Amino acid sequence: MKGNSKTKLATTVIVVDPHPLRQQRSKALLHRHGLEVVAVTGAVEHAPEIAEAHACDAMFIVLGDAVDAGTVYSLLRKTHKRRPSLVTVAMVEGDDPARVEAALAAGTFAVVPTSTSAQELARLAIDAVAAQRTADEQEDHVGRCRLTRREIEILRLVAEGRSNREVAKLLWVTDQTVKFHLANTYRKLGVRNRVEASQWAFTRGLVRPELHRSVRAHVASPLMGAALTTQSDAVAVTP
Repeated sequence: MKGNSKTKLATTVIVVDPHPLRQQRSKALLHRHGLEVVAVTGAVEHAPEIAEAHACDAMFIVLGDAVDAGTVYSLLRKTHKRRPSLVTVAMVEGDDPARVEAALAAGTFAVVPTSTSAQELARLAIDAVAAQRTADEQEDHVGRCRLTRREIEILRLVAEGRSNREVAKLLWVTDQTVKFHLANTYRKLGVRNRVEASQWAFTRGLVRPELHRSVRAHVASPLMGAALTTQSDAVAVTP
């Protein structure tokens, strides 16, 4: 069987975990479930460079207690800026809502506890990468809306039921900035308010409705990533 530049045979991943024994165990288990681990590191701060260098599909990153919420946000934002199509699954040690919300706000596909099985981790990554590749193959589809990455972030949070003030606090911006991005989003989507925008997000897979409550209430809260393609800072979403 042959592959091409748009359809790879394997889902390539990197594992970022400060614990050497768990690194090797994760690598073996993920390989068993069909994922090709192309790099392993224990240095969380090197995640952006490694993800970019290996041009991988997905990243599994363990966020220990030593990594605070601010660092989580800035690190993952930098990683996704360097590798926009990257699907990130973050494993959080302990029950820390601040780190969970920072990871989600930075564009992480799923945040799960470190006890999550390798099979479940593999399923999350494979599903998300498949959605990304579908979007890539439809890159020439006409009539798509061009939303910036920040507009996508805000729309996801609003679709989860968060207020403008909650979104502003999560993203460390002002309420007025959130309102500005929402106004642009409404205009681009052709909707009138946050209810219609949220419905648009749900029906296009930007947020999975069945996970709406768990995202807000529990640390194990995977979000469905949108089928997105990126050109510079613009994200193309199929309407």
